[in-house]
Parts: sequence; C-alpha cells; structure tokens
Amino acid sequence: MKFEIVPAHELSLAEQARVFTEAFAGYLIGSIELDATGLGRFLCGQGADLCYSRFVRSKSGELAGFGYINRTGNISRLAGMGTVPTARRTGAAAFLLSHLLDEAKARGDETMMLECFEQNAPALVLYHQHKFREVGRLFGWRGRGGGKSEQSDQPEKLSVLTASQMRSPLDYPELPWQISRFAMVKIPNARAFSLSGQCVVIGAPAPEPVRIHGFFGHGDNDWIAPRNALRAVLTKFPGTEFFAPQIFPEQFGPEIFEPLGFKREALNQFLMRRDL
Repeated sequence: MKFEIVPAHELSLAEQARVFTEAFAGYLIGSIELDATGLGRFLCGQGADLCYSRFVRSKSGELAGFGYINRTGNISRLAGMGTVPTARRTGAAAFLLSHLLDEAKARGDETMMLECFEQNAPALVLYHQHKFREVGRLFGWRGRGGGKSEQSDQPEKLSVLTASQMRSPLDYPELPWQISRFAMVKIPNARAFSLSGQCVVIGAPAPEPVRIHGFFGHGDNDWIAPRNALRAVLTKFPGTEFFAPQIFPEQFGPEIFEPLGFKREALNQFLMRRDL
C-alpha cells in the first residue's frame, strides 16, 4: 500500500500543528502558522472531533496530510484538509478523502459537507472527482460602524446560548456550520445583541476588526429585521471595523451587508455537499 491512515487522536497536537503549518504555507488567504495551542483553538472553533479525524502517511513514514471531521448528528463536515507540498499530486489527498467518505458512510452518516475557495482550483478538482457538488456561494464582507439606526431602540444584550436557541428560517446544513447555532456556543468572547426579536452575534469589540458570527431569529423571507439589528450594532460601535468572513451565503450581500455600506472581499467560497 502506498499510503496508510493514522487516526488523529494517536498524534500529539504539536505534531499535528507542524503538519498543518506546512500544508498551509503560501495558502490563498496567506500562510497559517499554528502551534499546539493554536491548533486546539482551531479545532474547537471548527467543532472538529479527533476521534473521526485522520492523517495520511506515505510509505516513507512521513505524514503527508490531514482531514479534520466535524460530526453533527448524522452529517459529517470536512472542517479542514491539507497536504504538505512534497505529497501533492501523489494521490495522498485522494486516498485520504476516499477513506473519510467510506468511514462516514460506514457509521451511518447521510451527508458530508465542506467549504472550498472558488479560487482553489486543485482542491475543487479533487472534490468534484469525489462527487461533491456546489450548493451555494459564500462571500465575505467588511464595513465600519457608525451612522444612524432606523430603529429608536438600542440593541439589548443577551446570552449567546439564548441567541443560539432562537428560531431561524435557515440552519445547518443549508447554512455553513460556522454560522449555525451549533457553532455559536463554541465561540470565545462572543457578544449577542437583540433588536425586535432579531439577534446578531459578534466577536469581542477589540481588537479590530470585529467579526460578525451570525444572525438568529428572523422570519421567512424577512431581511429587514436582521439588517436593522446589524445597523443598530454598527451604530453602537462608531468607527469600528467589522468583517464577515467568506462563509455567508450570497443572498446576505444584497439583503444585509451592501445596504449598510459593506464591501465584498476578493475571495469567496463554495458550500459543497456529497450525499452518501
């Protein structure tokens, strides 16, 4: 056998972080360097489970890549995948992905989800070869606080747990996991603000930019409520830079972010799905 699979829980976080850093050197959004602590934060934020995550080792004995798995109910999500430069175009990534799909199917999962940058052509080829299909485009946005709210009321603070339990018309897997209720409760230092039954979850107000994590509570086809709630939050932090990473579905742009003066980020992702 040219490659072998190594369960992630058999490797130290320091060793995993070394492979992660090597795999993401020169990445589209910039190199990502992690130590054991940083990798632990990444895994927590992505909801990845080391019991289901796997590494691939070449016949020379070197770790060639990894695939971190988030499992929510009977849906698996590829929360992060990478191969070290020396293992690219050797079949390591395809071997690993096939194994992850086989394991997901064997444990009774119905679907595997992932996000992939539209500009990452080699990764898209790999996922298409394994029968993943695009189910939506995901964009990122940046803007600044300030201006006047159309609502006279100030947003009310509430617990992130309460926010995550509010009814929303869309949830995972229609939305990316990172902006779903399942992710909200794992975010450190998050803040939730509510206005007229609509909630916005953001990161800590400092340092900038402040991350917009998600929206909860708006009704079907009602974009006015989340837009007004975000406007009220922006008014609360005048001059502060906010950003929404490339995990917000395309329709959030014209309905929420663009009317509030946000500019779209250059890179974007596909939300991808493979039914098992």
